Amino acid sequence: MTEDDADDAGRAVDPDREAADDADASAIADVVEVRVREEHAAFLDAVATAGRVTAAAWDGATADDRRAVVDPFERVLAETGTLDAATVVLADAVDAAGGSLRADLVPKPPYVVVTSRGLVLRATTDVGRVVVAVAPFAVERDPVRYALRDADAADLLDVRVHAKA
Repeated sequence: MTEDDADDAGRAVDPDREAADDADASAIADVVEVRVREEHAAFLDAVATAGRVTAAAWDGATADDRRAVVDPFERVLAETGTLDAATVVLADAVDAAGGSLRADLVPKPPYVVVTSRGLVLRATTDVGRVVVAVAPFAVERDPVRYALRDADAADLLDVRVHAKA
């Protein structure tokens, strides 16, 4: 066994199996994305609207302080019930992935996280880690600033499934 054939813990790695796991995870993510788009369009719209409301309070087209994004965005999400609805969306995403939850979901970290890009929903399941991100904001670099993404609500969605190791 060469160094390239072992993981960080020294266990043998099968590159063909890893590729198959990645392909399976990608296919599962596609199924989850379709489910979220079709069954939770109102949720996606609510997150996009919360992003627009947040950005409307900025002095210009961008904000240069992360706090001008995260705190007001989280407040709007909470006031509109969107944070609470996030657990329903996450549970449905896990179901679409064919997984089952290991714990009861709550609209707080580690399951529901408000970031400078948007809302991230994540759960560890028996099929792997399901991550659903709805990102109405983009982070621009040099200098760092935050901008509202000009996109339809459904286009703000990014779903990833990380295969169980």
